[in-house]
Amino acid sequence: MLSLPRPALATTALVASALVLSGCAAPAATAPQASADGTYAVTVTDCGEPVQIDARPERVLTVGTAAVELLDAAGASSAIAARTAEFGAALPATLTEPPSDDLIVDPADPTTEAIIGATPDLVFGYGLFTADPAQVTSAGIPILTVQGECGHDATTASEAVGLGTITDDLRRLGTVFGTEATADAAADALDARVDAASQKSTGDSAAWVYYFSSEDPISSYGGAGMPAAVLTAAGLANVYADQSDAYLTVSAESLLAAQPTWLVLTYGLYGETEQQAREKLLAEPGITELDAVEAGRIVLVSADTSSPSPAAVSGLEQIVAGTHG
Repeated sequence: MLSLPRPALATTALVASALVLSGCAAPAATAPQASADGTYAVTVTDCGEPVQIDARPERVLTVGTAAVELLDAAGASSAIAARTAEFGAALPATLTEPPSDDLIVDPADPTTEAIIGATPDLVFGYGLFTADPAQVTSAGIPILTVQGECGHDATTASEAVGLGTITDDLRRLGTVFGTEATADAAADALDARVDAASQKSTGDSAAWVYYFSSEDPISSYGGAGMPAAVLTAAGLANVYADQSDAYLTVSAESLLAAQPTWLVLTYGLYGETEQQAREKLLAEPGITELDAVEAGRIVLVSADTSSPSPAAVSGLEQIVAGTHG
């Protein structure tokens, strides 16, 4: 199996042993304080490094849909001024204040020039692959990483990721934007949903598969990242848990050898519908020989459920309902 290139809603590549249900400790942050000249200042930890933000962000450029969803849940979506790197994937319908599609300045990874040209006062997302982070920060634009993506772009340190990483990130954003009450309430509600949905191991196994684009081969999530944490919380053994990469190119032969009890199938990663995703999967040569396919044990989930955002909790609930119902 080969590592798959980064998908639009990809989660960070982390070692499987680091996957924990509760996630890491909450990122350290200081409450906004007046600096010597009387201005706002807050310092937060971002992938293990301190980042100082000298003014409450009012123009945020997001990279990926997880950033949009996290900002919305933290009560700060009104600060989104530019959107990038969503690759045609739809935003969750559950957003409280969805940003306008007119704010999309680049559907793919933004360049340094595109970022600076959008005049943001903060970049928040899964990492920068086309842009130079050093040039962005040199232009006076701080960068915050979605905490479940640390290590993904190879410029930040990898950290353990679990469902608790999402709520830690919400609380951090509440500190940055001064929306602590909204962010903390959203985090508490998500923690309660995770507790209610989580299952003990059933002995069943699963493969969570997806297509990066209409032209790419079938892929699966390995033993790292948010999808692996979700499967664990659902009481399912990931058949690719021994693979340290988060994203894997697999095959019908590989799945036949593993014979997962369940298939979790992502749809919408590049704009495809549930039906289109199912049809593409069933068209794979040999795939109908899978016991899970013959028995109809396929659970479809939207693309955002694989990201380190509140949608992952919805994904957990859907997978549990589909496999334990």
